[in-house]
Amino acid sequence: MKCNEPEIPQPFSHGEYEMPNAIKHLCRFILSLGIVIILVVLLATGTNNSAAFSPFILVQKKPDLQSVVAQSLLETTAPLTDDRLAALTIYLEARGESFAGKLAVAAVIRNRMHAKYQSDGTVKGTVLKRLQFQPWNHATPEDVRHRISESRMQDSLLAWRMVQDGRKIVQGALLFYNPRLVETPRWATVSHKVASIGGHEFFVPPGRLQV
Repeated sequence: MKCNEPEIPQPFSHGEYEMPNAIKHLCRFILSLGIVIILVVLLATGTNNSAAFSPFILVQKKPDLQSVVAQSLLETTAPLTDDRLAALTIYLEARGESFAGKLAVAAVIRNRMHAKYQSDGTVKGTVLKRLQFQPWNHATPEDVRHRISESRMQDSLLAWRMVQDGRKIVQGALLFYNPRLVETPRWATVSHKVASIGGHEFFVPPGRLQV
């Protein structure tokens, strides 16, 4: 009778190790849960941009610098219409004033156009008349407009459009100045003062009827 040698258990090698079923199930559950969470996030954001997300890392999209620059260029290269030129003048003359102050300056521009006082009856021929409106004494609209966004001029543009109905704001005034910023001009001593609004005083020149 041949006696076989008893079998000696051999240790498992790394390649022969088998993961217990309980751990396998747990790993599958965690992986499935992670996939579900990613799908929920994708659906919640409502995006179909696959570049915005990776399978494991949520990447926050940065602002599109190109679109921001394009919008800025669009604002600064828009045609300088009569309304924009008037609004730009009002903004510069009444910067820091209340809306009533902007309305008053808008009314002076309108009054000058209607009376053709230092004006040819147009917006450009009124506000750009030499030495009539201080912002344009040493600058041109093209020099200034690229530094002022459309959003900053909204109140001034609204004021300009509102006075087109002929409403009386400054009793027909054709002249104004800010006594806190400049010395009293000679014309103010012979003109009739009709209003003080904000920092400005408004006048009708001699020989001109109040409207």
